[in-house]
Amino acid sequence: MSMPGLADRPFDRGLLERELEVLRARLVFRPERRRSMTRANSSVLDLLDATVGETLQQRWTMIEKELWPVWEAGERRLDPERAWTYGPAALVLSRAVRPGWRMLSRARLSQWIAWLPADDPLNVQLEWLRTRIGQIDWAGEEIRRRGHLLGVRILLHRGYDSVKQITDADLACVPTAVANGTDALDAVLCAEGVLARSPQRGSQRRLRRERLTPGELVAGSNIPERFREVHRLYLEVYAQRISDVYATTRHKHNSLEKLWAFLDAEHPEVRSSAQVRRSHMLAFVPYAIALAREVQRRQPRLTDGEDRMTAHQWLINVRCFFADVCSWGGEERSPFAVWAPPAVPLERHDLVGVGFEKARRRQTKRQAAAILDLEREMPKLRALAARRWQDARASLDATPDARAARRAEADQFWDWALLELLLQSGLRIEEACELTTLDILKRTHTGGRTYYLLHVKPSKFDRARVIPIGDGLGRVISQIIRHVKDFYGTSEVPACDGWDSSEKRAGPHAPYLLQGAGHPSQIAYAKIRTRLARLSRAAGTTRSDGSELILRPHDCRRIFASEHLNNNTPIHIIQALLGHSSPDTVMIYAKLYPTTLIDEYRKTVRATYLDFHGQESLRTPDAQEWQRFSQSLELRDMGTHLCALPAGEHCSRGLVCLGCSSAQPKKSATPLFRKMLDSHQTALQRARNGGEPAGQLAARELEVQRISGALHRANELDDDVAAAIDAA
Repeated sequence: MSMPGLADRPFDRGLLERELEVLRARLVFRPERRRSMTRANSSVLDLLDATVGETLQQRWTMIEKELWPVWEAGERRLDPERAWTYGPAALVLSRAVRPGWRMLSRARLSQWIAWLPADDPLNVQLEWLRTRIGQIDWAGEEIRRRGHLLGVRILLHRGYDSVKQITDADLACVPTAVANGTDALDAVLCAEGVLARSPQRGSQRRLRRERLTPGELVAGSNIPERFREVHRLYLEVYAQRISDVYATTRHKHNSLEKLWAFLDAEHPEVRSSAQVRRSHMLAFVPYAIALAREVQRRQPRLTDGEDRMTAHQWLINVRCFFADVCSWGGEERSPFAVWAPPAVPLERHDLVGVGFEKARRRQTKRQAAAILDLEREMPKLRALAARRWQDARASLDATPDARAARRAEADQFWDWALLELLLQSGLRIEEACELTTLDILKRTHTGGRTYYLLHVKPSKFDRARVIPIGDGLGRVISQIIRHVKDFYGTSEVPACDGWDSSEKRAGPHAPYLLQGAGHPSQIAYAKIRTRLARLSRAAGTTRSDGSELILRPHDCRRIFASEHLNNNTPIHIIQALLGHSSPDTVMIYAKLYPTTLIDEYRKTVRATYLDFHGQESLRTPDAQEWQRFSQSLELRDMGTHLCALPAGEHCSRGLVCLGCSSAQPKKSATPLFRKMLDSHQTALQRARNGGEPAGQLAARELEVQRISGALHRANELDDDVAAAIDAA
């Protein structure tokens, strides 16, 4: 039963009393309850009479705001018995008033609706919702129950007569206290065409905010008025000329906002960006570093000096701002002419020597250590994900009709699938979420062999690329497609609405691969991060120092690069697979391990040896060659001298031969020894005059003694012995 417009009419007690009497006659009540309802209606009418307000709705809103919390606390109720809710219930069920969310979240709404006859419009809408939501297989029993009750609550709160009047704005305004069940209601409304989109999760509805324009960013900030115009104009022109990536716009906005706040607090005499000078910017550098320490996220600092690169990024954005403004201000009739300072007040060399070099080295060291930790823990993580999925699949095979088993198998599958997809493809998280079945490309070699490629849409550098689909990646993609089809019960992957969380804009309506993970919608970035973090904690992954190691989506990209580098994939191929702009970035992501370093070094040395000596050097020597080689071991020719050390004996001197008693210098090498002696004596004298440390002087003196001794022993040889030595 509905009385359209009664709530917004001027309050008329007589009219309202007659309508409530009609309602009481239709309620399914025992006689004693009907008498209680009559008394409660009379009490609430008296209360409405005594309340200030022109319309019935205004009076009821005042009562609900001031008295409903008191009634809930057990004080000043209309009826001391359990029938104290009968008066408000009659007003709500008759649709005379539109109740607020506080009352709807606390009232026993299902009990109230049970009083209505089966043919009442409100009961009809409730039954329609109960039937449709009951057909949802992916939601639990409690979610479905709360879903159809939430639909009725929205009807009562908004004064609607039909579920088909519910809008996106109504769902977005549902308070958290009764939001449980919104996903099920949303899915039904989308399936029935009430909402012209695909279903969304609760977090997506709450956080899905469109990208802000530069003007809106400035309006919602605390930027001083005198800097707002140049700030807004710069962001607009930057987006037009250089990049309209929303994340870049936000980063520049945040960096400049900190600069303007600093100037407003420390240099109020600066009235425009044109008045900013180098002294102001040099003072801003330590301010930015200190501020970055306060807002630092993730891992805590080990020491006070261990800064991240956050402040450096702010300062680079500020420096680019002034460089751009000065450049654009020189153009003819440029609006930036009045905002440009005489020179760029902050240069690159101003950021040298303030700690960023050490921070960058620490960051590189942390990344290298993190990759080593990830490589060590990754087998454990992958094994756990695979085993949990296999166990869930075995449980599902044992009880194929159990809804809980199906949901558990799907949940464990997506943990495994997301991990393996990111590890085997090296995709960024936004690239993975944008994959569709249309991106799986089938190609044929000239020889007739079929192969598959994965098309990756432009993301960071606005460049598309393709990567080959190997056996491992192909298995993951095929399993994802199979699970998505099973979730929807369709023969193909259905299309759903996309959303780019980084760019804050809607994506195309397409058959996305990553959808249907417990909800008929695209998987959100946050959901992927949450799943990987949960899996990491379950696997007990730790760092080398014993602290907790949480896998993040971008870590999978680093592992992909490291594994390919250590499996001898050329760097330029890894660059193409990852979509990097430079091979240098590959080396930032990747880590070359000691075993690989040694193996590759040996391969290189071996290849160089073969290039010089040829394949002939690898053959087995014959008897005569071996005899000549054995004879030469008695006295090894070292060029300037012969070594008489017996073959197989350990040489304690290494390569320092001339001072060894087993070395016999050749007389023919005396000219070379004299040149070496003159050179070392000159260097020794220069070192003495230059005041070199005593340790270095002692080393030079020792070299002079060795060369002098070798020259003396060579000169002592007579001609016959010298000839014999040279012949040997």
